[in-house]
Amino acid sequence: MSGDRLPAATSVLAVCAHPDDESFGLGAVLTRFALAGARVSMLCFTHGEASTLGRTDRPLGEVRREELTRAAAVLGVGRVELLDYPDGGLADVSLERLARDVAAAAREVAADLLLVFDEGGITGHPDHVRATDAAREGAPLTPVLAWSLPREVAEALNAEFGAGFIGRGADGVDLHLDVDRGVQREAIACHASQASDNPVLRRRLELQGDAETLRWLRPPAVTPSSDPVEARRRAAAAQWDRRYGEAERVFTTEPSEALVEHVADLVPGRAVDLGAGEGRNSLWLARRGWRVVAVDASRVALERLTAAATDEGLAIETVVADLTGYLDAERRAGRPVDLALLAYIHPAPEERRALLDAVVGALAPGGHLLVIGHHRSSLGRSGPPDAARLYAADDLRGIRGVEVISLEERTGGSDARDRDTDVVLWARRVGDPVSPPAR
Repeated sequence: MSGDRLPAATSVLAVCAHPDDESFGLGAVLTRFALAGARVSMLCFTHGEASTLGRTDRPLGEVRREELTRAAAVLGVGRVELLDYPDGGLADVSLERLARDVAAAAREVAADLLLVFDEGGITGHPDHVRATDAAREGAPLTPVLAWSLPREVAEALNAEFGAGFIGRGADGVDLHLDVDRGVQREAIACHASQASDNPVLRRRLELQGDAETLRWLRPPAVTPSSDPVEARRRAAAAQWDRRYGEAERVFTTEPSEALVEHVADLVPGRAVDLGAGEGRNSLWLARRGWRVVAVDASRVALERLTAAATDEGLAIETVVADLTGYLDAERRAGRPVDLALLAYIHPAPEERRALLDAVVGALAPGGHLLVIGHHRSSLGRSGPPDAARLYAADDLRGIRGVEVISLEERTGGSDARDRDTDVVLWARRVGDPVSPPAR
């Protein structure tokens, strides 16, 4: 993909290592997004206090914080979150910790696109590299667009200044944008401590001219108009948002009885609650020491869960996503889970097998899978009004890659009411990772 069209986005989150990265590097692109009507936000990991430029009588970190505030206003950045990690030491900070910061910021602004420095950090600076890695790790389903340099620009700078810029050839670039440097130069001037004696920056902008090159580190998924399955999922998410929004509470606050029964004696690890809703099961797991990721299509439900977790002082990561897409992304990223919970999620039969394969593919060896669903005999009383979406025990037999520990139909037990019946599968991952079928 090439051309000068700006990618579609309603909320852009720039993830940077230092104050001035948003102006010196991303400024022209951020301005284009702002002028196109997108909400633009920034997460910056450090105060930039270790810079060798701009020494003053005041703490440099304070100076650079003030410069960032002024520059962001010029660029049209509406929200800035400045963290206090050590400048020059991001590589020593846990990637998981930085990724959690990105996840929280992305949720806060409902980001549908992340903007970062290219792999290699443009200059090779370890902080830049770490910030980009954290962005990709923290929002695994959000498109990530990287600012890059043409190879000829990088080579010229390296030859003239003995620098370590990393450039891309034409085959490594996805987008070429025409830009107006005027606003960017105003923002750069706000960073007086870093820009007043910076010949490398001046020369780079001269070499780049009025053009920026970018590449996708994670391209956007197919649009609903070209994928009818995705369109149905989005419609279902909107329906659930309305349902949760119309009631103070939709489901019980008590955890699933089957979850408590099977998981109470396990050593806590990393758990994913698929279709978490308002989070009754996620909260129970977090109270017991599990590191929980709660995934659901409904943003309203997960906001309710986040509020409840905050009230209890619990740390639960929430992700608004399609379940299968999230699991496939986690498997590709090499982030296995020790427990996967699929409680009262009833996909259509043609989607059920793909979802179960994706769940197993995301499990660590020896990890456990718990599936709880309404039995077909519950039609009209519990679950969706479609018998094909309800369960029988046979629907959960023969799942690749797991050893079935127990598979039963419970009448009047678990979470079922009166004479309703649930199907409960408790299984353990065995063998090699399961690759999901091509779709």
